[in-house]
Amino acid sequence: MTASARAVLGLERARSLPALRRVRPYTGWLLGILLVAFLVAVGSDFALFVTGTVIIYAISALGLDLLMGRAGQVSIGNAALMAVGAYVTAIVSTKPWGPFPIPLLIAALAGGLVGLVVGLPALRLRGIYLALATLALHFIVQFGADRYQQKSGQISGITPDAPSIFGFQIQYGKSWVILLAVLLGVVVLVLRNVFRHQPGRMWMAIRESELAAAAIGVNATRWKIAAFVTSSAIVAIAGSLFAYYTQSVSSETFNLDFAITFIVMIIIGGVGSIAGAIAGATIVTMAPYALTTITDHLPSSPLSGWLHSNIFYLNNGLYGLLVLFFLLYQPEGVVPGLRRLGRWAVARVAAAAAPPPAVASATAAVEGDADEPEVRHLQSAARTLLRVENLGVTYRTGARAVDGIELEVPEGAIVALLGRNGAGKTSTLRAISGFFGSERVRVDGRILVDGRDVAGFSPVRAAKMGLVLVPERDKVFSGLRVSEHLRIADRERGESLREEPLFAPLWTRLDSPAGLLSGGERQLLSLSTAWLLRPRLLMIDELSLGLAPVMIRRLVAGVRELRDKHGMTFLLVEQNAAAALEVADWVYVMEAGRVVVQGTPAEVARHNLLTPVSAHA
Repeated sequence: MTASARAVLGLERARSLPALRRVRPYTGWLLGILLVAFLVAVGSDFALFVTGTVIIYAISALGLDLLMGRAGQVSIGNAALMAVGAYVTAIVSTKPWGPFPIPLLIAALAGGLVGLVVGLPALRLRGIYLALATLALHFIVQFGADRYQQKSGQISGITPDAPSIFGFQIQYGKSWVILLAVLLGVVVLVLRNVFRHQPGRMWMAIRESELAAAAIGVNATRWKIAAFVTSSAIVAIAGSLFAYYTQSVSSETFNLDFAITFIVMIIIGGVGSIAGAIAGATIVTMAPYALTTITDHLPSSPLSGWLHSNIFYLNNGLYGLLVLFFLLYQPEGVVPGLRRLGRWAVARVAAAAAPPPAVASATAAVEGDADEPEVRHLQSAARTLLRVENLGVTYRTGARAVDGIELEVPEGAIVALLGRNGAGKTSTLRAISGFFGSERVRVDGRILVDGRDVAGFSPVRAAKMGLVLVPERDKVFSGLRVSEHLRIADRERGESLREEPLFAPLWTRLDSPAGLLSGGERQLLSLSTAWLLRPRLLMIDELSLGLAPVMIRRLVAGVRELRDKHGMTFLLVEQNAAAALEVADWVYVMEAGRVVVQGTPAEVARHNLLTPVSAHA
């Protein structure tokens, strides 16, 4: 049993522990209560002030995360909505009928109303255009706040009355932190229940695909408006608390930098995560204080003097550095990364004591017949061009697509990978041809080309070594003409395609955009551009997908002709078993990320795997 399999088994056993299931949901609550209790007991006035600021920002970040992380809408209007809540509180709190928490409730209603107005453009706008619409809200609110301060004569800002509950004045320090912590807990509790029920499911469906959601009866208009209203109400509540907490409301506070700060929070903490929004608010709020503290404790030197003189600019640039770091190295955010690390640690600990299960796989059954011809390795006088040893592919979600496979491709051979959807065929090709760094895919094992390990190479670097992949989809550029494809691949060798009968149909379509070609012509165009790159190993993902039988026969014959005429080497991924068995010299059959059978086409057919493989063709 492989280490990865033991890890998965150990993780499943760990998850099945009743005690763990009972304790895990309350871990975050327990840690939060303990932290607040500790700060209230021993924290300084400055520490308590920063804690209160973190909590207010966390509430605002939770509101923004509902909109962006759950409903998939874009907004730069957080600062404007907080300003709405703050100004409403500053005005209402001075009225005889406006004691706390009435300004808080009115601020929530005002924020929800503004969210309704902003949500209307979201019914017609997407992406950057929706972001610009919310940016317009920001400037409108800021202009209105400036005008109000000038008209009321309170240029330096508006001061709300201090809050009190049943005559008890809320003092700065411990009382405020306790109140804010309780309100944060209420917001978290409400959001957790909302996300677990119908609203959360509807928003997630809209985020994944609005068209698909509409196809199953989701009223996208209604739920997008609901997301904007709910999110805006929560953000306005945070603005109301901010006004009470700072005892000063000024339009200069709610600037564009302030709005971007909250986007930074949810990116750093983890989009779509309640804990991530809180963690992001904590990191972004505390980072400047931490940098200032470190600078103050540096020994006297020219460097420390420069840092002291430029600490303001360093703190402003710190947000950009944090975002850049997380986008490059931890794009999923802090909390999802910590959760994945925790699952990995639990799995490793549990797997250490997990005995191998007594199960017989299809591979073991085949390998048991050591003397049968079906299980011998591909024997060829040609040298091995590609050797894959214990290859594993793990995606950023933790899904293990390929689990320790081994295969060989001799020079001049046509080797086919067969299997059902999700068997790991495409992931195997992608691992050989290279993943982009932004995909954050882990590749284990060795991929040897002429004895050189190329595991982890980028697609560009792999292509320079002659490992060329024709992908299943997105294989041509719809807006470019056929002739432009050929010139991009190789300006000098384009004419040599005229000598290949396989590509003859393209010469009547040189001036046609690739987007107007038929499926078979697109496949011919992708094969021709790949051929012009002088591949040492040409990998084709689903050669026959969606094509008519006559075109499939032409392509199969063309692949065989290219091999016989030019000595090319092919690695084919196919669900159409009949087409693959017709052209291949050697066949591997994959299931659940592993090779279960290998052999010549005739030998593989005798294992009765032809029917299940071709069922999805």
